[in-house]
Amino acid sequence: MNILTFDIEDWWIYDHYKIGEKKDWLPRLDNYLAKILDILDQQKIKATFFILGENAKLYPNVVSLIASKGHHIACHSLSHKFWNNKTTLKEFVKDTRQALDIIENITGQKVNAYRAPAFSITEKNSWILSVLAEQGIKYDCSIFPSMRSIGGFPSYETKLPAIVEINGTTIKEFPIATAKLWRKEVVYSGGGYFRLFPYWKIKSLTMNSDYLMTYFHIKDFDKEQVKCYKSLENESALSRYIKNYYGLNDSFNKFYKFITDFNFLSVEQADNLIDWRKQPKVRLE
Repeated sequence: MNILTFDIEDWWIYDHYKIGEKKDWLPRLDNYLAKILDILDQQKIKATFFILGENAKLYPNVVSLIASKGHHIACHSLSHKFWNNKTTLKEFVKDTRQALDIIENITGQKVNAYRAPAFSITEKNSWILSVLAEQGIKYDCSIFPSMRSIGGFPSYETKLPAIVEINGTTIKEFPIATAKLWRKEVVYSGGGYFRLFPYWKIKSLTMNSDYLMTYFHIKDFDKEQVKCYKSLENESALSRYIKNYYGLNDSFNKFYKFITDFNFLSVEQADNLIDWRKQPKVRLE
């Protein structure tokens, strides 16, 4: 089972962080999105698109275009804050409710899936899952069941879709998929990881996986984007370059091969195919 998802945030992020001139990046982002939607149409694939609330507010045409193609529209928070364990219940409810209202007002449809920015649901804030369930979210795709610089939930019990029970609520969790490589659990299905690995390795890992959760960003295909080479706290200039820009020149061609070599489906479609009676149950405190 290969699940195709996209995090739609880059229009707002490019604008908010002044990553180049809008007259330059806006046509590029729109063009890549149009190409992706055309490829999905050609391959008869439906995907899940996690939409940032601020992106939807400022660029509703982006959401309307995706929805018009019949794809599964989901939520990616309001403004891509890294919540980690710093947010309060009140702040999180407000952020989530605002994002859901913006997206639902554009599409006219109930949003039933969520992905936290930077996979920032961890052991310390797993209570967020119960809040999502209370807000009508059926599917969460936020758990990164391995170590990570931001987020990461290495103690999470399974790497398969599971029913999570927490604080008297239940929610279906679709975690990021990992694979064993060099005696380590690695991710290869999105972001910088997808750009880093050669395609033959990605193809091999996918062929040998029963469950794959992808997560693509439009900026991961934008080879003309303005690049920042400065070092950040706890991150060297080289590390930052590899994480954000390595492999950009060939990433869209690699993505096209990936999409045409394998069958994909949305989170919602995957839910309908899974026999949840046979899936793991995870109880969190």
